[in-house]
Amino acid sequence: MKQIVTIAILGSLVLLGGCASNPTDIPNVIGYQGYLDLGWEKYNDEIFITDEGTGALDYFLDAIDIDPSRPEAYIGAGWSSLYLPDYWRIADDYFFMAIQNQIGYYPLSGYSESQVQDTIWTTFQCVDPVLPDSVLDVIEALGETWFDWPEAGDTTLIDQVTIGKYLYGAYPYNNFGPEYGDRDFSYRFMPLNEGVLAMFQAVNSYTTYECDVDSIAGGWVYITVPLAEMDIGGDTYYTWISVDEQVNYSYRVFYQTGAADGQLFWDALAGCCMLQDIRDENGDPLLCNAAAWTLDMQDSEYIFGDGQIYEGYEVVTNLQLKGTAAAMAFSNQYFKFAWFTCISEGLGLEYLPGDPDFVTGLMAVIEFMLDN
Repeated sequence: MKQIVTIAILGSLVLLGGCASNPTDIPNVIGYQGYLDLGWEKYNDEIFITDEGTGALDYFLDAIDIDPSRPEAYIGAGWSSLYLPDYWRIADDYFFMAIQNQIGYYPLSGYSESQVQDTIWTTFQCVDPVLPDSVLDVIEALGETWFDWPEAGDTTLIDQVTIGKYLYGAYPYNNFGPEYGDRDFSYRFMPLNEGVLAMFQAVNSYTTYECDVDSIAGGWVYITVPLAEMDIGGDTYYTWISVDEQVNYSYRVFYQTGAADGQLFWDALAGCCMLQDIRDENGDPLLCNAAAWTLDMQDSEYIFGDGQIYEGYEVVTNLQLKGTAAAMAFSNQYFKFAWFTCISEGLGLEYLPGDPDFVTGLMAVIEFMLDN
């Protein structure tokens, strides 16, 4: 009996061994890298999705299913989605996951915040015109009553309306104030979070006037407060940022806690920038600009897929990406920040905001950046 059982077991092993020698009935195991290779092959052939599940996006999603903790497949899925309008909504998620898995955090955070002008005018610093000490003395006297000012025998309460009239040389201070006249005031300030790269405007909550962002440099945001006169209780108020006035704004930063580099990181940022513009009114112009400016911080010129298996499958340059960012700012009518982006590349210097041909000239410069 034991001999019969032993023979039966041996026979089973022989049969199993025979099956192993005939692999035609066993499906091939492609694996993570295999799906990546297939995905980029289909991407290069411009086959992005099929009913049979054999398009580039299909294969990249197969790779993600195998290992969702690696960034490579998210890069492919994100770039494939640029060609598939039905997937634009979630393409941001692919790029987010690629960056998160590549460097361990997401460095392009967005913030909405407020700051209030302080008594000595240092939260929002006036930089144009530069205010002399004599003017600052008047501003810092807010709430005080001055005797024999501006002329002997006068008694003047220094309030917001008084200071505004004094600054602009309006009656009765037309012979005593600095007489800055019919001009806008420019300020600079620092947001509460470091690393600001993209901000388009700030809003004075008291006057509700929008202040365009002119430029960002060294962590400082430079804004212009448009001159406007408001009637408040029969008095004329000017729209400079006065003491205790709150200014609201939104912005994007790039913050780095480690080695925020590597080709996959840059390719994800480039795709994220392109995607926002493709999504048009559903895109995030601040994110688009922050991504483009972050890429511009590299020591060398950006090359799509440099050193990767998909190198050369797209032709994208820093100039095109910044042109994309400028175009998105322009389409949202943030013309000054779009111009700032252009002049950072040495382009559009011949145009100045306020010139009759500023907008049309700026449009031509952006088109040049996109085409090159």
